[in-house]
Amino acid sequence: MTDSGWTRLDCALDGGPAARAAIGLVVLANDTVIEPEVRRFLPMSGVEVYSSRIPMARDVSPESLAAMAEALPRAVELLLPDDRLDVVAFGCTSGSMIIGPERIAGIIETVRPGVKVCDPVSASLTAFAALGVRRIGLVTPYRAEVNARVERFFSGNGLDIAARASFDQQSDVSIARIREDDILRAAVEIGRQDVEAVFLSCTALRCFGIIDAVEAATGKPVVTSNQALAWHALRKAGVMQTVPGAGRLWMQQEKQS
Repeated sequence: MTDSGWTRLDCALDGGPAARAAIGLVVLANDTVIEPEVRRFLPMSGVEVYSSRIPMARDVSPESLAAMAEALPRAVELLLPDDRLDVVAFGCTSGSMIIGPERIAGIIETVRPGVKVCDPVSASLTAFAALGVRRIGLVTPYRAEVNARVERFFSGNGLDIAARASFDQQSDVSIARIREDDILRAAVEIGRQDVEAVFLSCTALRCFGIIDAVEAATGKPVVTSNQALAWHALRKAGVMQTVPGAGRLWMQQEKQS
């Protein structure tokens, strides 16, 4: 009993809810898909995702994507500032290409020295390498000027974009409302062409529920922005757990540095 009348209780402190992996996630202001999707890819005990939001204009354009670089430090500062983070993931595919993975990593590491960093683009390139593919069928939701930047980036990193298609949407708000049935249909159509794998680009596309169906229909692996980001982040955190039902990628065991 203390002088105040309160009984002091004994306790022990453990690793907390994120004992195995604490992943910080920077989410675009209007993205309603990435958080629930990433958590579906990470359904294991002791692994948690903590997010903050970054300002992003409603319309997706090279200019609005590039502008996020200035707001990124503050978004990272808000991620568990007084607790451990194993990995910080930047949650925008086209933004990662336009800002550049190296610049994104530099900004995040300046705010959180020693933390590991990933983004959907670096994660996807790593995923293609793990799957042993380079001839890609690309499905995006973007307008023409963003599509051109996406194709240029992948081609510049040694991929052969052998088939391409886009839903031609202007904002994350509309991208998040593209029906899963339409994404499934588009992915199967692209996957049946002369490609080794299908990439579904954009963290605002709802893809978790269709990956296995596309792989079954085409006989080819599927990589999506959120799938690759979650896979890469978990492996960077040192957790090798596989997730059945999340595509061939999630059965890959390689640890990432």
